[in-house]
Amino acid sequence: MVRAIGQASRPDNVVEAKLLTDYDAYYRDRTRQLPLPVLLVRVHDAQRSAYYIDPVSARIVASFNSHSRWNRWLYHGLHSIDLPQLYKHRLAWDFLVAALLLGGASLCVTSVLLAFGVLRRI
Repeated sequence: MVRAIGQASRPDNVVEAKLLTDYDAYYRDRTRQLPLPVLLVRVHDAQRSAYYIDPVSARIVASFNSHSRWNRWLYHGLHSIDLPQLYKHRLAWDFLVAALLLGGASLCVTSVLLAFGVLRRI
């Protein structure tokens, strides 16, 4: 299968091919419905492409390039707080989200109190 992928990716070369038995920072699924094990193939091209291939069906189940990596970290990582360290520890994720929500709420309350103080002087 790796040989066929190498021929299909010409003129670029396959840099790495390994079998993953667990989800990683890019190939992840909270509901655990994406197939495992999966073959990770990294190609040496301008976009630094990576393909996750189901060895049973030989179909590409996920792919990433330099643009989708930025999207993964800036949108999913920061917006959804989907970070690899917190991915396996749901309780830590809950505490972090609760702390951020409390921080945001306290900033809102503080700004409303300051606004009322300014309006009272007028």
